[in-house]
This record gives sequence, C-alpha cells and structure tokens, in this order.
Amino acid sequence: MTIFRTAPSARSGLSRRTLLTLLGAAPATAALSAALPGGFRARAADAQLNIYSWPDYFSADNLAAYAKKTGVTPNISTYDSNETLFAKLNSPAGAGFDLIIPSSSWIQQFAAKGLLQELDHSRLNLASFDQDLLNRDYDPGNKYSIPKDWGVLGVVYDPEAVGGEIKTWEDFFKAFEKPEVSGKIRLSDSGWETIGPQLWIEGKDWNTATSDEIRAAGEKVKALAKHVKSFSGLDPNAVANGSIVLAQTNQGTGRAIIGLNPKLKWVVPGPFSELWVDNYAIPKNAPNLDQAYDFLAYQLQPDVQLAETQYIGFPAALAGLEEKLPKDTKNADLIFGGKDLDFSKLTSFVVNPDTIGTYLQVQTEIQAAAG
Repeated sequence: MTIFRTAPSARSGLSRRTLLTLLGAAPATAALSAALPGGFRARAADAQLNIYSWPDYFSADNLAAYAKKTGVTPNISTYDSNETLFAKLNSPAGAGFDLIIPSSSWIQQFAAKGLLQELDHSRLNLASFDQDLLNRDYDPGNKYSIPKDWGVLGVVYDPEAVGGEIKTWEDFFKAFEKPEVSGKIRLSDSGWETIGPQLWIEGKDWNTATSDEIRAAGEKVKALAKHVKSFSGLDPNAVANGSIVLAQTNQGTGRAIIGLNPKLKWVVPGPFSELWVDNYAIPKNAPNLDQAYDFLAYQLQPDVQLAETQYIGFPAALAGLEEKLPKDTKNADLIFGGKDLDFSKLTSFVVNPDTIGTYLQVQTEIQAAAG
C-alpha cells in the first residue's frame, strides 16, 4: 500500500509590505462510519461547526463519518497562507470560525493579537500525542494549540552527482559548486529556510538572530545563488529524472521522489533543521465551542489519526503511529522524517515582527542573484 497523496498546499505568502503591515512591524477512511465510539453526541438541528483550513486537509471519509454520527457536517472554508488566515481572523469577517489550522511559525503572533483562546486540556486527550510534538518553543505548554500533523526540512539528492553523502548543511552548501550539481539545485522560496541553515552552521538560532546576523548569513547564501536553478515548488519528476540533483524539501515530497528513483537519498542535515507543525486552535470568540471540542475528540481517535495520515501523506500527531501503518507501506520511515530523526535537533521558526522583514528582503535579493 502506498501512502502519499499530495503535500499540503504551498505556504505562499502575501507581499512583504502587506505582511509587515499585518504584524505592525517596522519595515526592514469509510469504515469508520460504522465503528465510532459513543462519545460523539448528535446535536441540535441548528448545530454548526465552522472550520477555516488549508485546502483538502481532511479525509472526506472521516468527515462523512463524523457527520453521520453527530448530524453535524463540518463547514470548511479555506485559505492558501498563514498570512491570509491571520488577516481574516483579525477582521470582522473572521468572527464565525470555531477551529483554525495555523502553522507553528504563526501561533505566537495569533496569541499576541488576542485571536486565540486558551485550550481546556481536560477536554483533550494529550496523552495520546507523540510527546516530542508537545511543549515546543512556539507554544510552551500547548496553551493555544495542539498538533494536527507535521513535517521537517530536509534534502533529497543524487549521491553520484554530489560525490558522496550529505550529513550537514555545510555539506549541502559545499556541493553547490560541483560541476555535476551547479545549475541543478532547488532552494526554498522561504527566507528563513534558505538563510536558517547558514545561521545554524554559525551556531546561531534563527529565532533570536539579529537583523545584522540574518543579513550576513544571507550574503553567504547569495554568493552561491548563481548555482541555483529554482526556488519554486518542487516537482518530484524533476529530481527523479536528474533535472534537479540537490533540493531542499519536506519528507513527503522526498518520499515521493525516492519512490520514483530509489537511487536518490534523503537526509535531515545537522546541526539543526526545521520542524513545522500545523495545529488545531480555537479562535477567541468561537460561537460553537462545544462542537469544536467534540470534533477534536473525534479527530484524536487512533483510527482517525491513521486515516488522516494516509490521506494527506504527512504524519498525524498520534504516539506510535508508525507501528499502526499497513505492513506493506513503502518507505514508511520517510513519512516520519527518516529512521534516525532526532527531535532534539529540530527547531520551529517563529515569526518575529522585528526580523521577519529582513528575512523577506534578503530572500528577494538571493532570488534576484540567481538570475
């Protein structure tokens, strides 16, 4: 059984000016329907559940099973970026939502603007979660969010073209100038994902680095930009056929690529790399609070978590999920970032109004330098 449908929607952002204005920053499965536990109560005829989410981010079978059991069909509206979610929720048009799915990088900004309510942990089975995904820096104590699914920033590469193994971000950057690699490289279009690795090489934290430190690290990446072919979304076929031989990407895309060409390799380079988490959160004035918690209790069931993982191709937050996958799942370890993934070496980016403009500006310069 192959588990890979598609990667979550690209996190395309708004313009730099719009983003800085928003932040106030200075410029710089079907079988479940017959087998649900009895805890999910049918609601009144006028009961509602309004979810604001990334597109196509829930199993249709799971949604149908929940609706059959409770009589409440989730009403899902969609957005294409955290910036869009932030802007909507921070306006009168965002008043009617009961659940949202912000990414880890934005939780602190939502909370700082008073857009989220504190979660009632007594209504959530936190013991069912992979504990490595809880109490992360972006939301200590999971005061405002619980993880839905997650991914990591890694590298997929052709070891023949690179001429060996990539173990660190320094190895990654050193490979740029090799004749077999130059012109066949894909970098992220996210400033923190292109500059962050250079900061880690220098022993700096991408969340506490100053604007000057970000610019200095960015200059080193900019000097290599002439070797980069693309900053756009990664087509698995482009790597499988050799058009790209070295690429930053997430583990879902990496797994799809290796499924097409098994000679390629996946690695999460050291000394650190990114953990991104998409999270459930409840808006401050959610009108259907009980229904929101009811839906979360449903979503946290093991069978539902497994079905969601199979549907979206990224791991849900359930502890022991890997052991629950079908035995014939190909490259199952890659779903979870690889066999040797060390969560202590993963860090989540947190949007900081004081430095986000620098990341955006330097990324623009890096892409321009690629020509």
